[in-house]
Amino acid sequence: MSLWRLEILRMVRTHRWTILAGLYVFFGVLGPVGARYLNELVSNFAGDITIIVPDPRPVDGIAQFLSNVTQLGVLAVVVVGASALAVDARSEIAAFLRTRVPRSHDLLLPRYTVVAATSMLALVLGTGVAWVLTLPLLGELAVGPMLLGTLLGALYLAFAVAVVAVAGAWLGGLLPTVLASLLVLLALPVLGVVPQVQPWLPSHLVLAVVGLLEGEEPSAFLRAGAVTLVVTPALLVLAGRLLGRREL
Repeated sequence: MSLWRLEILRMVRTHRWTILAGLYVFFGVLGPVGARYLNELVSNFAGDITIIVPDPRPVDGIAQFLSNVTQLGVLAVVVVGASALAVDARSEIAAFLRTRVPRSHDLLLPRYTVVAATSMLALVLGTGVAWVLTLPLLGELAVGPMLLGTLLGALYLAFAVAVVAVAGAWLGGLLPTVLASLLVLLALPVLGVVPQVQPWLPSHLVLAVVGLLEGEEPSAFLRAGAVTLVVTPALLVLAGRLLGRREL
């Protein structure tokens, strides 16, 4: 059995893909519904207090969806990614697999590709659900910005999984990999408070679809996209070298 088939079967038979797909689809439903009925919910719970909420716009359905998956969705991606990319978390299995490949870092690419592809497909599926529900509840959304923004969001997830790959190759354990990955991914938006830095960060791509729908030019995300395209394979090379040098 090839490593590629092994990783696909691992993703399917352990039902890890359902964690990602289910979470993104759930928030894909919740986002537009929450945006549409926010006024009613606020009125019911506000009592005698008057709270003025702006009328919902079509873009709010997607914005609500992304505000949820930016946190819990990325957390799920990191956990699922760490379970595959922390190769040495189980030393006995790692030792067995290392004896079956000419180079230790050959174990990395199938695991990264399967996790990244599953995460990206989950994002596309969740975005599609949010898009479909937004149409009858809130109104139409421009096709071009939706497609481009979703592509940029998927690019960010590929970067996030590459961060997990480096953490897994460096630290080995499952929990340290998860914590280190989250620390890096959470630190990027903090760096983004600096206006000169923010357009260059991969995290700038997370809400790209909302920015595009609200009229931002695609060029506003060009620098972040270019950096992500360069840094992601560089991280994979680094992870491969760390994994090859790591002793069990």
